[in-house]
Amino acid sequence: MGKTLGDPMPETDAAVLPYVEHGIMLNLTADAGRTSDASLQPFATNFLTLHTEGSTRPARRQPRLIVLMCCEPGDGTAARTVVVPMAAVRRRLSPDDAALLARVRYRAADGPPPLLRTVDGAPVFSFRDFHTAPLEWELAGDPAAADEVGPALRRLLAAMYHPAEARAVEWRRGMLLAVDNHRFFHGRTAGDGRAPEIPRHLKRLRLLGG
Repeated sequence: MGKTLGDPMPETDAAVLPYVEHGIMLNLTADAGRTSDASLQPFATNFLTLHTEGSTRPARRQPRLIVLMCCEPGDGTAARTVVVPMAAVRRRLSPDDAALLARVRYRAADGPPPLLRTVDGAPVFSFRDFHTAPLEWELAGDPAAADEVGPALRRLLAAMYHPAEARAVEWRRGMLLAVDNHRFFHGRTAGDGRAPEIPRHLKRLRLLGG
């Protein structure tokens, strides 16, 4: 199925290799406890901040689809997968904030796209909530607007986490979910703190677009 929808991306991060099958399939199991290590957050019991997958990479190297398969939904202690439509987030931003964010990108050698761009007439964000970690950014065009970037980012985060926009996924064994990385942010709530009797187990495949 993966090759039908796109080209599978290899999982190369050394921190996740123990969870990888066939070089491309990542087993998401909450066995890392609570951690602030971004590489291990997919395996943790604490929350996973809303994000675009691969937001620090150039647009051509960001996955278009994130395909998740539920092997075990877990018990009532499990965290919840959450998706938030990018179009809804964009509607909550003012035109001035949207125009400013379209001039901001991560300060990274790989040349990531602007935080907000338009693809096929729809708004596409390339952004991750780094929580307490610093966000290094650069601004194209008039530098006089640099002081406005911080407040615009805070308003972006408020729009992303507005409760009216979030949708929780109700996992069932065998269920498949394909998240369009051009249309949705995704993340995860925290578990309730108890050790699960039945841990949740998902498999993840990331696919590049054609």
